[in-house]
Amino acid sequence: MLRPTHAVLRPNVVVVGTGWAGAYFTRNLNCKLANLQVLSVRNHCVFTPLLPQTTTGTLEFRAVCEPISRIQPALATLPNRFYRCVVYGVNFDEKEVNCVGVGVVDTNFNATVQTFNIKYDKLILAHGARPNTFNVPGVMDNAFFLREVNEARGIRKRLVQNIMVADLPTTDLEEAKRLLHVVVVGGGPTGVEFAATVADFFRDDVRKINHKLVEFCKVTVLEAGEVFGMFDLRVRNWGKRRLDALGVRIVKGAVVAVNNKEVVTKDGIVIRTGLVVWSTGVGPSSLTKDLDVDRTSRGRISIDDHLRVLRKGAPIPDVFAIGDCAANEKLPLPTLAAVASRQGAYLAKKVNGELSNKPIMAPFEYRSLGSMVSLGDNAAIVELNVPSKFDFVGLKALFFWRSAYLSILGSWRNKLYVLVNWVGSAVFGRDTTFIGDLSEDRVWRTLAAEEVSREYARKKAFAKLKMMETKTTITAETLEMGAEMGYIVGQSDKAEDSSTAEAKDTPNTKPQ
Repeated sequence: MLRPTHAVLRPNVVVVGTGWAGAYFTRNLNCKLANLQVLSVRNHCVFTPLLPQTTTGTLEFRAVCEPISRIQPALATLPNRFYRCVVYGVNFDEKEVNCVGVGVVDTNFNATVQTFNIKYDKLILAHGARPNTFNVPGVMDNAFFLREVNEARGIRKRLVQNIMVADLPTTDLEEAKRLLHVVVVGGGPTGVEFAATVADFFRDDVRKINHKLVEFCKVTVLEAGEVFGMFDLRVRNWGKRRLDALGVRIVKGAVVAVNNKEVVTKDGIVIRTGLVVWSTGVGPSSLTKDLDVDRTSRGRISIDDHLRVLRKGAPIPDVFAIGDCAANEKLPLPTLAAVASRQGAYLAKKVNGELSNKPIMAPFEYRSLGSMVSLGDNAAIVELNVPSKFDFVGLKALFFWRSAYLSILGSWRNKLYVLVNWVGSAVFGRDTTFIGDLSEDRVWRTLAAEEVSREYARKKAFAKLKMMETKTTITAETLEMGAEMGYIVGQSDKAEDSSTAEAKDTPNTKPQ
C-alpha cells in the first residue's frame, strides 16, 4: 500500500483524472504545501475544443495533448507522482483509493495486472464522464465518440479508409455513396464543428485523391432538438445557412438504432452511412456509479456550493468532485471545459488556502462569458456576455475563436504546433496519410495474401480446363475437380451446361 510520505510531514493530495478540471487543479496546487499524486489512464490533458480538427488532418494529435508532468513540473520530483492506472473504488472511511495497474500488453494481448491502494488526506475526484448513448442499440459497437485522442484517431482512420475503398475499381456506385456519407448524431458544439470540418475536408482535399468522388461526399447532422440552441435566433439562423453552404444537411429526429451500415430514426428514416459520430452529451462513468455518494437526478456526483461531495446530504470530509463527473443539484451547470477549468482553479486556490491556514470561505460561482463555435476554415460564430451581450460571425469571428483558444493552450510548445499545423494545412492541404495499427495491418495483409492465393488457384484451374478442352470432353466430374482447385463458380455453371449435353452421348467418358 502506498501511504503519505510522513518524512516531510505534508498532507497527501490525490487527484483522480487528468481532464480539464483535474489538470487545472494540478497546475494551480502549491506542491510546497502538499504531496501530489495524480491517478489516470492517460498521462496528458486533451484540449478538446480543437479535437475535431485532428480528425481530418488539420491538426496533428500531439498538438492538442499536454503531458500532465509539463502542466505540473513538480510531479517529476518525489514524493509527487503520476500513476497510470484505473481507479475502481474509494473507501471514504479508511481514506484510500483502490487502483488497478496494467503492465505492457504483449502480442497475445496478455499483461500483468496488479491492484494497489493509495492513502489520501484530501481527495479530488475529476474523472469525467462517459458518452451518453441513451441505450440506443448498436451505438457502442458501430459509432465513434469524440472526447479522447484515440477516438479522434479512429475517426480519422475510418474516414481515410472509406475514401480509399470507395476509390477502388471494384466498389460500385451505391457502396461508394454509403462509404462517403458521414452522419453526426447530435447538434451541439462538438458535433457541429466536426460536421463543418469534415465538409471542408471533402470539398478541399478529397478532390486531390479523386475529384470524381467529391460529388458523392455527404455530411448529415441528426438532432432531436435545435441546432445552435445556445445562441440567439439571428446567430442560429446564420449558422444554419453556413452549414447549408458547406453542404451539411440537418435532419431533425431521434435515433433509435445504429448498425454497421445504417442509422435508423424514430420516424422510420433509414440513412446509409460509412461513418457515424455520436455526440449527444455525457452520462455517469462506472466509477461514479460505484461510489457510495449522493447522486443527482442525472446520475452525477452530488456536490455543494464549495464542491464538496455529499453523502446522505452531508459533505464527506476532505473529498471534493469537479468537472463532468459532478453537479450541484440546486445550481446545475453545463458540462463545458470552461466550467471544469474554473472549478479546478477555484478548488486549488481553496486547498492552498486551507493548507496555509488562510481558508477561503466564498463558494464557487460561475458566470458564462459566452459561446463560440467554428464552422470550417473560413467562419465561426461568437456570442459574448461581457461587458454586455453582443455577437459577431464570419471570418472575424473565426479569428477571435482561434486567438482565444490559442491563448489558453497549455504551453508554448503546443501553441507552436497548432500555429504550424494551421498554416501548413492552409498552404499545402490536410494530411490524408493512412497509418493503421500493427494488428490491423497484419489482418489486412493476411486477407490480401489469401485472396491472391485463391486467385492464382483459379487461374491455374482455368488454364488446365482450357487445355483439356482441346483434348477431351469436359464432364461433371472434371468440373467438380476444377471447383475444388478454386475454379470460378460463374464460369463452371456455363461449362456444366455444355458438358451435360455432351455427357448424354458419352456418359462414361473421363479426361485422359
